[in-house]
Amino acid sequence: MVASAFCSAMMSTCTKLVPGVPAMEKTFFTALVCMIAAWVVQLHRHHEPPHFLKKDLKDLTLRAVYGIISMWLTFWCASAMDIGDATALFNLGPSFTMLYAHFAMGERFDRRQALLVGLAFIGGLFVVKPSFSNVNLVPALAAVLCGAIGGVAHAYVRKLGAYNKVEGNAVILYNYTFSAAVELLLCLKIFVIPDGRQLLFMLAAGGFCFLTQVCMTIAFTLASASEVSVYKYSQIIISSVIGMVLFAEFPDALSVAGYVIIIGAAVIMWKYNASLKAEEV
Repeated sequence: MVASAFCSAMMSTCTKLVPGVPAMEKTFFTALVCMIAAWVVQLHRHHEPPHFLKKDLKDLTLRAVYGIISMWLTFWCASAMDIGDATALFNLGPSFTMLYAHFAMGERFDRRQALLVGLAFIGGLFVVKPSFSNVNLVPALAAVLCGAIGGVAHAYVRKLGAYNKVEGNAVILYNYTFSAAVELLLCLKIFVIPDGRQLLFMLAAGGFCFLTQVCMTIAFTLASASEVSVYKYSQIIISSVIGMVLFAEFPDALSVAGYVIIIGAAVIMWKYNASLKAEEV
């Protein structure tokens, strides 16, 4: 899971190193690499395209649409604000996933879990620093929106996998094939011909995006989600270090406090969920 967090941080870093290219074009190249990789995995495993049930197409399409918006916001925010702050706000996603799963899928959470979700949002406020004098307010709010939309996208992944029993790679394949087609159409009028350096970094971002999925899948295969999911928050620390080393982006005291609160809420939630699972056994 730490490797997955590192790859995710490197994906954002690669896109930040490509100024002058629209965010939608960056998402297209990322989706294109992931689509090709997913097709290779699919044909290697099954020697034929996946077969989707008609009842799953709506959820698959909604997951892809939310994924497109989330990835576009990820790339735009990573370029428009400090990468550490952006990553911290992206990691509010699991809290939004829990809320969406509660209201849309009927999954329950108790009072303590609700308080921890609220604590994570308070940490987000420390990072956003809502004020008219904050020049990064709009990108910060967009990063929160990205976390929310990404959280909904992950709720659909959970629904497709846990409830509808759709194979993980099939979900990834549908997502990135749909995304690449839509993003190509959307970026045609604003397409910028990249130079060799820009193309290399955008393709690298796609590679790191796919490796993020692979490492996460391996982590969930070797251990339960409740055991390893908390390590995803190491991405905040990794991104902050990258920001300081490559972009001279040093978080202020409020941002650091926000990081600590968000990660702390995640760790407490992880321990609490583990104790609930132990009691069930």
